[in-house]
Amino acid sequence: MNKLLSRINCSNFEVSFKQRVKDKFPSAVARIALLVTTEYEGIFRNGGIGTYYRTLSEKLAAEDFYVVLLLCQSQVKFGGESTIPALKHIFSTSECMDVLELQPTHLAILSQLQDGEWVDYESYCALFFAQAIATTFPNTYIYIEFPEMLGLGYRTVQAKRSRVLGENYVVAVTLHSGQEWLQEAHARYTHSHPDWFWQTSHYEQYSFEQADLAFFLSHFLKEKVEKYGWKTSHAKHLPYCFSVIEQPLKTITLRKDLQWLVDEDKIPLIFFGRLEERKGLFTFLEAIGLLESNVVEKVHIIFVGKNIELQAEGLQGLDSQQYIKQKLSSNCCYSIVTDLFSQEAIQLVNLLRCAIVCLTSSQENFPHTALEMGQLPVSLIVADTGGFRETLNLIGRTDGVRWFIPENVRSLAQAMIQAISAYPEKLGVPMREFLLFVNECLLNQRFEYMNQAFYQIATSPVSYLDKSEPRRWILGMISMEEQLFLENYAQNEYSGRGEIVELGCWFGSSTISLAMGLEANCCINNKKQHIHAYDIFIWCSQAGMQQSVNDTLLEGKYKDGDSFLDEYLERINPWSHLIHVHPGDLAEIGWQQGEIECLFIDAMKSWKLTNSIIKNFFPYLIPEVSLVIHQDFAHYYTSWIHLIMYRLREYLVPIEHSFIYSSRAFRYVKPISHDFLQNSYSFDSFSETEIEAAFNYSLEITPKKMQPNILAAKVMYFIHIKNFEGAKLEFQKSIVQLDSFEWLELADVQINAKMYHSLDLLS
Repeated sequence: MNKLLSRINCSNFEVSFKQRVKDKFPSAVARIALLVTTEYEGIFRNGGIGTYYRTLSEKLAAEDFYVVLLLCQSQVKFGGESTIPALKHIFSTSECMDVLELQPTHLAILSQLQDGEWVDYESYCALFFAQAIATTFPNTYIYIEFPEMLGLGYRTVQAKRSRVLGENYVVAVTLHSGQEWLQEAHARYTHSHPDWFWQTSHYEQYSFEQADLAFFLSHFLKEKVEKYGWKTSHAKHLPYCFSVIEQPLKTITLRKDLQWLVDEDKIPLIFFGRLEERKGLFTFLEAIGLLESNVVEKVHIIFVGKNIELQAEGLQGLDSQQYIKQKLSSNCCYSIVTDLFSQEAIQLVNLLRCAIVCLTSSQENFPHTALEMGQLPVSLIVADTGGFRETLNLIGRTDGVRWFIPENVRSLAQAMIQAISAYPEKLGVPMREFLLFVNECLLNQRFEYMNQAFYQIATSPVSYLDKSEPRRWILGMISMEEQLFLENYAQNEYSGRGEIVELGCWFGSSTISLAMGLEANCCINNKKQHIHAYDIFIWCSQAGMQQSVNDTLLEGKYKDGDSFLDEYLERINPWSHLIHVHPGDLAEIGWQQGEIECLFIDAMKSWKLTNSIIKNFFPYLIPEVSLVIHQDFAHYYTSWIHLIMYRLREYLVPIEHSFIYSSRAFRYVKPISHDFLQNSYSFDSFSETEIEAAFNYSLEITPKKMQPNILAAKVMYFIHIKNFEGAKLEFQKSIVQLDSFEWLELADVQINAKMYHSLDLLS
């Protein structure tokens, strides 16, 4: 372990924000995401990694993360202020000493770092910011993500592994563009500062290999770093979420000085990307030189990208514009458009008349340029390298794509001739609905991986009874918010007049939450076995069990049909005196234990179970007292819950409570008639009018954030009754109503429809 880092650990000195900065933060938040990067689109005029972090911040913010951005290698001082909606605060490492309350130990560390050790300086500053956020929010789950580039996360990853950072942190590193790959892509095989190069490469490799979560965007780059000796077996393949381009682009106004390009009569032939060697600039210019003069006369060559200083041997001192001017003859009609924001560049290309766009990089990871251009009705000339193939395949773009051999000038020139000869082409582009579906599947996968990482925190060997530790999420299928709601109810509201009955407990996250609350309830003296937990305790992968334990110590422990009762009993053991466990089919076991004060239902998975719960448990509810909590109220699959709760709306009234994801709580206000309780129900028990009213009612009583789930449950209703045309119609109506980030449950419905009914709701 590095000696400087050890000093932080041994001295145990706390880092916090200065009071004037601390006052900008709320007293508490549910979840925090700290994003550390050198680029962010909207602050800088660039795409690539900057676009990645902009999109990621927007997606996390839409999921109620409190997002903080930390910019490295920036001299701008933000002071925590942000004008970007997705970002609550922006800081830069250059203001570390201005906004953080650093102890002498931290100041000594920074003072020892020389000018040539700026990577270490940035890395330590990132760690200190992470510590300050952990100090400000000690009981909040914190997600922090770094790119692997420059090893910016090196010290933070070290700190996490040595327990300098709290256990409520998950540190992720995503593979973007490390030093070794950049050197290869630029064909540079000697280094002017070899010690710095290899040290930084080590930082990058260590960060990626030792992070809690490691993501790679493309198999292409994963295979590259494996050749450099990196370990990747732990890493998750996760192409990043992308912005779905709206047609037309209404929010962007084209710069007035660019309008003449749109009005030009010539064929627009576009080089799209940073104007540098790695993006294929040299190959592109040489290919132009091979074109016959009568072909060149037809085109207007437009370079859309950032102007930079060239690094190739013999070209030092030249920038991109100067080099282009040298290489192109006076007979060529060309323009260079630099310093556009990504959306401005997309708007320009979109407005050009049937543009031909060239993506000519010799190597690419997972290029955002292909995600953007692939959505537009433009002809594409693309280097046949892994990154481009993977990107265009992801969004299903095949029409109007011409591949050429990377770095092969003649192959590129031939593709140009073919595209110019076919001009103008009428092209099909991926459907917006399909892109939204792909995007939301990726987002869903990301949150699944994040949850799995927090699972590992939850299952680490620290006692739940250790109150010096922050309240941790407990492994299960309910959220932290739901767990806290149950704990708070059992501690502060439960009177002991009736029993607490839990239908469906899996590994005990709800049981333990209730038990922790009951144990802390000072108004109840006799607490013995007030909690009754029902579950069949049989492993079923189809119910999401296997997926939920991936990357935990339980992965692979059980197979379908196995009993996991032993694991449940071990997990609830500290509170076993409070809990009566009822293993088996609740429809057969029933209830004969007296009044029920709280009924937590996570078992209405079918009409059979629904009818059993109504007949066997609802008769024991206490008017004006009992609380009924439907954990699956906003789950896409359990459409019948909405029909039953609508018909029972006079008896079970929704109460005001904090946002608890898919759960909804109801107060039992008056006795339900005996006839109602003894009837058996199915979809046939409800008229079309009542079904429509039921889902409208559920929408009214559901927080806006979960309303897309109710729409998904309505689509699923039509699938349940095998009215597939009705399902398609309802699906299309729903996606029109929703923004793309609200598609998660609808994406699950689409997956279910395809898997079990061979039904494509998008067709």
